[in-house]
Amino acid sequence: MATIDNSLIGSVMNALPLDRMISGPLQAMIQAQISASKSYADFLMGVCVQDGKAVAIQFDYDETITDGQGVYKGTVAKKIQIPLLAAITHPNIVMEEGTVEFELTISQQAERISETAGEASLAASLGWEALKLEVKGQVSHKSTQTRKTDTRARYAFNTKVRRQDPPEALMRVIDLLIEASSKPVVMADTTAQNLDALPESPLAMPDTEAQS
Repeated sequence: MATIDNSLIGSVMNALPLDRMISGPLQAMIQAQISASKSYADFLMGVCVQDGKAVAIQFDYDETITDGQGVYKGTVAKKIQIPLLAAITHPNIVMEEGTVEFELTISQQAERISETAGEASLAASLGWEALKLEVKGQVSHKSTQTRKTDTRARYAFNTKVRRQDPPEALMRVIDLLIEASSKPVVMADTTAQNLDALPESPLAMPDTEAQS
């Protein structure tokens, strides 16, 4: 026969450290977010900003020069720069969601066993003398009661991590840096080169003034 002791369930629940079970994962999640934010700040100041100046990536290229009729006149060396902040993926990690799952199962069973054992013997003898009757008997009774309690608990903590875009203030700085540094600039002491790199068009006369 199965029974449930309600007082047992209450005692088990009261013995659980529910405050630590709930606050522990929350504190771990907060510490993880602090660590992620610090790692992002170290990344910005160690990789993208050096000596207080935003690190830039420079690209050198040659721009083709043509006249109004589209005739090739040569090339001019130019450069363009973009901030490293705008060229890489930002490791800005946020702990977006945390779930604490706790499941407690208490099962209790009571079992009663009753056992009766008997033993008897009868002996009689007949003869000339009076009847002699001898009886021997033994009876025993055994009763046991056991109670079994099984407690099972499952405790799980799940987190959801997401990479988010850089903060809005940093995005505005990135846009400003791109606008200020992405305009092509003619490199110093640069003149038209490779004037004869392409064959002259038979439909257009060469510009002798540009070649002199």
